Amino acid sequence: MKKTINELMVRQREINDRLGDIEKILQTRELTEGEDTERKTLEREFDANKRELSIIKSEQDINKVTLENRDPQKALRELLVSGRSNKQTRQITLEKHITESGAIQLNIHDLFPTLQEGLGLPPSLKMLEGVTGNELYPYGIDDVEIEEPGEVEELNAQELNFDNVTANPKRAGLNVLVSNTAIDNAAFDLLGYVQLKFQVALKRYLAAKIYSQVAWTGIKGPFSGLTATGNIALDETAYKSILEAVASFTTVGFDQTKVCLIMDAVTEAALKATPRAAGQGGFVIQDGKCAGYDYVVSHYIDMTESGQTEFTTRYLGIGYFDYLALQQHGDVRLTVDGVSNGMAVKNCTGITLNTAFSITDLSVKLNGGSDKTQAFALYTVGA
Repeated sequence: MKKTINELMVRQREINDRLGDIEKILQTRELTEGEDTERKTLEREFDANKRELSIIKSEQDINKVTLENRDPQKALRELLVSGRSNKQTRQITLEKHITESGAIQLNIHDLFPTLQEGLGLPPSLKMLEGVTGNELYPYGIDDVEIEEPGEVEELNAQELNFDNVTANPKRAGLNVLVSNTAIDNAAFDLLGYVQLKFQVALKRYLAAKIYSQVAWTGIKGPFSGLTATGNIALDETAYKSILEAVASFTTVGFDQTKVCLIMDAVTEAALKATPRAAGQGGFVIQDGKCAGYDYVVSHYIDMTESGQTEFTTRYLGIGYFDYLALQQHGDVRLTVDGVSNGMAVKNCTGITLNTAFSITDLSVKLNGGSDKTQAFALYTVGA
């Protein structure tokens, strides 16, 4: 039976590990006849697997178009035109990368500059890509305590039980129709058009899910359905109130250096002009920090109805985003259809993006909690 890429790669790692062990032996003594035979056998198997991996990848490349290391505008336009010319629907599986920054790094992200207010994500929020299977996060329901028994007394048995927080991925996608006349017009910045539409939709989707208070029926962010726990007045008490709000997390064990505040631009402007305290120098927001903490500006924190942002009441979000698991599951598929009857009658080419995301609040079970966030809170802002 022909091996899969995953099976071959696993075996290559096993061979590498064993060859490494043999190399360590060589540093101390000569190999026995059996060890030398094993080394040669492993080296031959490694080379054979390498050739097989190369063949499989070559076969896949016949049916896969990658935009990496190519002029993206030219590559996408060629794809659209070839989709019509070859009388077939084409599909691209976009290559994925993870960088040290932990930011969202899909190859599709290279096409999408951030062009809209409020779409930036907190620096402590990481995104894992290409997740397969069901992600489980085990946590302990019970704590254990150190005892001080007598010299010959028995220790009391303490139970340590476990449960799971489970990621719940949901399909996410969009479909855009592009006029064939536009595709044929070489002067038309087709990729720029597609970039803008896809970028805004994807970034808006993530920002709205993560920041807004909308009671989503699908993927839910940490502020979804939350009610405000207090108010931050925009006066000389603001600085102290924000410190106290953060301290309420610190007293139960959260590291205050990891906190990030979320506010809209109007609230940011007000806090930049609000003194820390009466008769003292400095402002609540100063040197790029709010009361000394990181913050992100997004109007989505004030969104209380799906698709709408209400500014009658403004909000300040407090969050420990290292407790939020943002994941993209499986592949990101970009399908181009220029030949189906549905496209032909409209003289259009359809470009469809399909993937899946999940947002999991890992703090819901801390300290014996029951599905309620413990790492995020909302405060109203104003008089």
